[in-house]
Amino acid sequence: MRKILIVDDHRMTCLGMAILLERVVEKAQVFFADSFMGALAQLQTTQMELVILDLGIPGGHGTAMIEALRKQQPDVRILVCTGRDELLFAVPYIAAGVNGFLHKSSSDEQVLMAIGMVIEGRQYVSGLVQQKILRDALQGHQEKNPLESLSARENQVLQLLLAGKWTKEIADELNLKFSTVSTQKTKIFQKLAVENIVDMVRIVDRYQS
Repeated sequence: MRKILIVDDHRMTCLGMAILLERVVEKAQVFFADSFMGALAQLQTTQMELVILDLGIPGGHGTAMIEALRKQQPDVRILVCTGRDELLFAVPYIAAGVNGFLHKSSSDEQVLMAIGMVIEGRQYVSGLVQQKILRDALQGHQEKNPLESLSARENQVLQLLLAGKWTKEIADELNLKFSTVSTQKTKIFQKLAVENIVDMVRIVDRYQS
């Protein structure tokens, strides 16, 4: 029996994925978790062969989730299935150790291929991500410092976030609307390809000279 854990807080998504799993994985026993803490609890009690992980799961915390899952079960295969932009997020998550990265808008055929490849011990990314990686390699692409893409205002907000200030505190200090600071924070996260403050700090530590 091949035990597979689907980590997603959308019930219909879970059920749809479970139906597809039956088409590609023989004798699959499917488990569900609707939060990241629930996923860790499942891994503490049951040896899984595959974890299918939504990045927007309650309690999730960016690429640090991968390390936490590996701490529970080092050999478990992890397939990210998310609605987030794969051109921004696929490479950081592959670098963090996932075995595959799948966008939720993928066709059933792509989903089946991704599951099959990851179960077999191979790695899966979409054709779009493969093209980007190949294009960057052919052009002698060197990893760019994402901090350089931030505007002066975004850098101001970034430094205050790093200082531990909340959005309202930043708005008061910079004499800006709360919604303006919230928008700036979202743009910072997008440009750094992170989802939370913890990952933002790691990116800053990595690229700051």
